[in-house]
Amino acid sequence: MPRTRRTTTRTRRATSWIAVALLGGAPAVAGGVAWAEPPSDDDVTAAHAASDAAALDVEGAQARLDAIRAELARAEAAVQTAAEDYAEAREALADATRETAAARERAARAQRAEDAARTTLAEAYRTTARANENDLGPLDVVAGARDVGDVVSTDAAQRAVDRKVAGALAQQADVRSAARNADARWQAARAAQREASATAEAAFATARRTADDLTARTAAAEAERDRLFARLADLRSTSVELERQREADRQEKAAAAREAAARDRAEDAGSTGSSSGGAEVREGGDAQADPEPERSRSGGSDDDTRADDAASGGSGSAAEPDPQPTRTREPAPDPAPRPDPKPDPKPDPPPVSGVGQGTAAQGRAALAWARSKIGTEYQWGGDGNPGYDCSGLTSGAWNAAGVWITRTSRSQYLTVGKVSYDRMRPGDLIFYANDTSDPSTIRHVAIYAGGGRMVEAPRPGIDVRETPVRWDEVMPYAGRP
Repeated sequence: MPRTRRTTTRTRRATSWIAVALLGGAPAVAGGVAWAEPPSDDDVTAAHAASDAAALDVEGAQARLDAIRAELARAEAAVQTAAEDYAEAREALADATRETAAARERAARAQRAEDAARTTLAEAYRTTARANENDLGPLDVVAGARDVGDVVSTDAAQRAVDRKVAGALAQQADVRSAARNADARWQAARAAQREASATAEAAFATARRTADDLTARTAAAEAERDRLFARLADLRSTSVELERQREADRQEKAAAAREAAARDRAEDAGSTGSSSGGAEVREGGDAQADPEPERSRSGGSDDDTRADDAASGGSGSAAEPDPQPTRTREPAPDPAPRPDPKPDPKPDPPPVSGVGQGTAAQGRAALAWARSKIGTEYQWGGDGNPGYDCSGLTSGAWNAAGVWITRTSRSQYLTVGKVSYDRMRPGDLIFYANDTSDPSTIRHVAIYAGGGRMVEAPRPGIDVRETPVRWDEVMPYAGRP
């Protein structure tokens, strides 16, 4: 409370200075003593914000609260994007480091081969030198020979020595060239490693700045929301707490509507792009008719799901809005009609495309592993030492289940199988992007838990958690490793 009175006093003082400045007058004098110093920049900013808030009507205040929520959502998306940029840069650095080590080993082997070739060449030269010391010339060889055989054997020996020297020279030239090429590749790999390291450092710095910006925006948003709630309470002659609750209810309803529309779009896109007609890949890999989609098989009523969502803190509040709010789950659809007993000579293809090889049991194992990490801290580029980032969690989960997948969310989407959202099963991956038509803009990945929920490592400051699926900005398909 003292802080509020001090802030109000500073704001009023700043407002008075602004008014005086606009009127072209001098600062007011209280008791014959002028203020010792003008207000600070923070005082002026607070005064402007308070003045702007006081000028809003109910509709304007609510519109500004919506704008704050949208601003924070964009800031959070920027943090996730920066985090994935850093994860990619880290992977590129790791690849470059491995390539540098391999190139260094190749260069060392080439150098050893060159040394061996040099030794062989030196031995060939020594052999030639010894032969030359005993060489009497062609006439002496013929004159001193006991018979024609001596002449022929001496000539053959000389040719053998010449061939050995020529071979040693050729080998020396080859291995020398190979050594030079290997050394050049090593130098290039070292340069690439240095560049990758610089890129990773820059990406990390950008990610940290983006996270700091989100923190600052969140603090500013809290302060502005407080002023807006006070304004609404004044306009409606209510209390600030009542206005907070009203705003929380309004945001929850709006979020439910947005999520319902987003889910419909996602499922419509998956249904349009798949000609499966209800086939699902079972653990054995066969495509069989599935009378009910996973969301109906997940178990539990809609009331149970809503109760679970409320217990898990899935619905946000106006004081701490979730930039990607949850929705109340829609009633489960009626089961699909039973398939025609007549055999179909042309069975529908399974809904999974790509290289998805993981079984349903492996998906459940991956989910169980991910759930065991709930409460673990988020870590930039983390693989579990000590924390995780989003793709570090999903890759760790599936690797633990015996299926290797790549390290970053963008490469995961490109390599896993694709499945429509109404056919998801536990363990499948859900990807989020800034532009859902462009996989290079993917910024986040989570692992589906069934029942409309997922496990994720959201962003810095939020630990690994299980939460209702957010449907806004999901890619056209889920992924199945």
